[in-house]
Amino acid sequence: MPIYTYRHPETGEEFEDFRQMKDSDKPFLAPDGVKCQKIIASGIGGWRLDREIYEIDADYCKKANPEFIKLRNGQRVKYDPNKHF
Repeated sequence: MPIYTYRHPETGEEFEDFRQMKDSDKPFLAPDGVKCQKIIASGIGGWRLDREIYEIDADYCKKANPEFIKLRNGQRVKYDPNKHF
């Protein structure tokens, strides 16, 4: 099951929840009983998909030193450690 992220409308606090895809748009109930709407589907292992991989885990990218990286828009670009940090 995928992980989905929901934001509390009053406090801005974010909650992650495992759900079936068919239930992803149903509101999440925060501990205080307020309904929270889905903001983004989280990736595998809880990685958020609203940033590039080099923004999520800079140390991993530096250690791996890939020749190319794939951006969120699907574009494949040559990796440059000076440019991508």
